Amino acid sequence: MFNLFKSSKERFKNKGREGFLILLLIVGAFVACQGAQEDGNTPFGPSNSNVRIIPSAVNVVQAGNVTFTTLAGTTPFTWSSANLAIGTIVVDTGVFTAGAIAGNVTITVVDAVGDTATATATVLPLALGFDVIAVTQVAAAAADTVTINANGSATGLTATIANDNTGTTFTTLPTLVTTAITVVITAPAALPNGTQGDQAYTVTVTDNGNNNTATFSYTLQNDGT
Repeated sequence: MFNLFKSSKERFKNKGREGFLILLLIVGAFVACQGAQEDGNTPFGPSNSNVRIIPSAVNVVQAGNVTFTTLAGTTPFTWSSANLAIGTIVVDTGVFTAGAIAGNVTITVVDAVGDTATATATVLPLALGFDVIAVTQVAAAAADTVTINANGSATGLTATIANDNTGTTFTTLPTLVTTAITVVITAPAALPNGTQGDQAYTVTVTDNGNNNTATFSYTLQNDGT
């Protein structure tokens, strides 16, 4: 009888120790959660560490398609595009369709528990078409008009010019004036002299509506002196 009583007493003592250890574990977990919340984290809620997008960055031609997929995360997934003018995406499949405007757009996916990830789609510009491939001017103040005839939006142009002659002493640039579909290039009032030689330039034109771009060559001949 004494041994039975002693055995029962030991079992109660062991259970007491186990209960105390369990209580310590619960208190420790509570303290850890409180600390995480104070740091701005949510230990049992959504995070940004699980779901990933494949590919994380991709180039797409205008009107082209690409399918984004997920790595990890919890189904179902919801997809969105930050700029629908650049490209749209099917909400439940991740199929992205590029629009008619070049540029970068952020793609976001959210999974069933709120985890998120982002990727970047770059819609590539098309080459603008010109009615000429090059312009040469031989007279001071001469003016020529270059017209966009392909892949323009007719909403305006931006044009810049750069001298390709490294180290030239002729620094006067031709004047560029743009309209919705044209670039008017006017030679300087004074031409380069014979020592300075002919000046070769690259004119870069970008469509303001769709960001399509292209270049053409411009040559300003010297005055022969």
